[in-house]
Amino acid sequence: MKILKNRILDCISQLLQVVILLIAFAIPILLDGATKIQMLFNGENPDFETVQYYYLVKMGNEVIGLVLMLFILFKLIRPSNKEKIMNTGNLYHDHCYAWYWFCSKVLGYCKCSLVRVPVATQFKLIIRDTFSQYDLRLDDDYKLIDIESVTVEGISDDGYTESVNIVLADTYPITKNLMPESTKNLSTIYIQRETNKNDAVRCYSKDFIESVLNTVRHLPNNVHAINLYPATNPKHNYCIANGVFKMANRSNIDRLVIFPQKRKSGNWNFFEKGITIY
Repeated sequence: MKILKNRILDCISQLLQVVILLIAFAIPILLDGATKIQMLFNGENPDFETVQYYYLVKMGNEVIGLVLMLFILFKLIRPSNKEKIMNTGNLYHDHCYAWYWFCSKVLGYCKCSLVRVPVATQFKLIIRDTFSQYDLRLDDDYKLIDIESVTVEGISDDGYTESVNIVLADTYPITKNLMPESTKNLSTIYIQRETNKNDAVRCYSKDFIESVLNTVRHLPNNVHAINLYPATNPKHNYCIANGVFKMANRSNIDRLVIFPQKRKSGNWNFFEKGITIY
């Protein structure tokens, strides 16, 4: 119940806008808007200035409601949302992709915060260009690391399975026992920042991003799917999704699956089933 309450509180502004649109559609039907518009003409024939209202009356209350709803949407709601940021407040923003798409493409939100958003949803939003801008918090929120050694383990000269696990240990270390049994038999590559000390400090490391890019780009042609196990912050996610996995069909990687984590017995275990990004 608490989770449902938080989700409603998190999107209360958007829900109210939907309610306003539904009310706008319903008012002409409930109040017989066609008859009321017709009464304004007093039986006179329509002229050039009133012909549009004449045709509205002829098309009925449902069309009048639709026109009123679209007017409010495009003249009031979308312009007011253009400068707003979606996902504000100290809540975990766990919404389905369809809701984000609706808020962007219909309600007109242009900017979305990726902070406290599930990693898989972050990747899906970024790769699909759902919003035109993303808020990653201020640069001061990330410790800048200019030069850093990044450990890459699991690179093989003997070949890889068709699906490959890639573990991104950014904010804290990840061991194989945290991964689901269903993928442990696959080739696994670990990419870890050496300054990672399990303190969950948000950092921005170009070397870490470059290591991910080089690893993915040098996978052999027989690899067609990547299972991603990320413990990464929003800024790294944005750079990795944009620079590594937004490939526009120019790569042999045609399937990306991201495995979320859930705290269990003090550890952040990955789910048995991942979320398909593409």
